[in-house]
Amino acid sequence: MNRADQNVLGSVNIPGVIAGMMTLILPFLGAWWHLTIGVDAIVVNASPFEVRTIILGNGVTSPLFEWFCLGLKLGVMYLGVLLIAGSALPAMGQSEGIARIFIRFASKKLFWLVLIFVASLIIFIALANQSATILPFQVHLPYLVGTKTVSANMENMSITVPISMKLTSAFGVAVVAAIIGIYSRITQKNM
Repeated sequence: MNRADQNVLGSVNIPGVIAGMMTLILPFLGAWWHLTIGVDAIVVNASPFEVRTIILGNGVTSPLFEWFCLGLKLGVMYLGVLLIAGSALPAMGQSEGIARIFIRFASKKLFWLVLIFVASLIIFIALANQSATILPFQVHLPYLVGTKTVSANMENMSITVPISMKLTSAFGVAVVAAIIGIYSRITQKNM
């Protein structure tokens, strides 16, 4: 590799390219979080890009929510393209100012998406745990991950339902991509 090639590669924001590629594939990795109530009586597979709910073997969907999720997928893919473009523009002799704008705009958005997703789940679980005033039984769900058993006693009848929650490897990829995206912003400032 000659000196000119090294200079070109040296001006590429490698963390930005990696974060951009990870962000591009993220909408296609599947659910970030699984919730199972009973023995597959209710199954929820959720990510910011889709929520699949199956109740007793039947899927429940909302067309409006699916369109919203499609828009979010396209927006996140756009962020990935901006990260890659902003990371590669200086190496192609293009404006570093535009590259900085692209990186600054796209680098933190995935972090905020992951944070909002986790906060939404925690709020949902906290509200479910506070449902004793509405339901005839007390619910104590685990927060984000874990397994619990909910028991209810009503007039000579007792029911026990296992509840399981877990984060998936796709969520791990999202967290890593968000961290690398933020690191790409720091790298871009130092270039």
